Amino acid sequence: MRGKIFLMTFAIGFLPWPAVVAAQDHDHGSHMMKAAEPLPGTSIYNLTSSWTDQEGRRVNLKALRGSPVVLAMGYTSCKDICPMLVADMMAIEDWAKKASLPQIHFAFFSLDSAFDTPERLRAYANDRGLDLADWTLFNGDDKAVRELAAVLGVRYRRDATGGFDHSTIISILDADGRIVAQQLDVQANTEEMVSKIAALFRARAP
Repeated sequence: MRGKIFLMTFAIGFLPWPAVVAAQDHDHGSHMMKAAEPLPGTSIYNLTSSWTDQEGRRVNLKALRGSPVVLAMGYTSCKDICPMLVADMMAIEDWAKKASLPQIHFAFFSLDSAFDTPERLRAYANDRGLDLADWTLFNGDDKAVRELAAVLGVRYRRDATGGFDHSTIISILDADGRIVAQQLDVQANTEEMVSKIAALFRARAP
């Protein structure tokens, strides 16, 4: 079944993450100052793989540094789980705006390197009504996808129809790319995820 959720346990190169991980302490300082500082060892921005966004620009993960990021992995031809995954991210976006938390970025990383071209990703964003001022959609080669999926704890494999069976995880990163919360299923507690984002802003306040 396309988009089937794995019941899973996983270990990644950081700490084991429960369904929602408590927010960590975070560094203060401006975005400009952070850009010049070394990345913490647990930052996913230490990955060196390159990606292409929906505009066809080659970027690396460090381009997301500087503000909290809500991200997930899926693929555009998925008809069941992925639309719910994106809907959950959009719900987080709506809650965050209501809470006046504007400095948040949303990122969708495709599992389907061959099919999800930049043009396809842009069309998907338009079809879903995603605001590309706040969202970036990424295509990477198979190696980039494997690396990021391993760090995020996303399990995936090709299914018999040419799609993917994959776990559904929404991750929240702090401004330096550390995972501070994860939602391990769709249609979970959006308000709780927004509270984790709000905690990041409180930690950064002077």
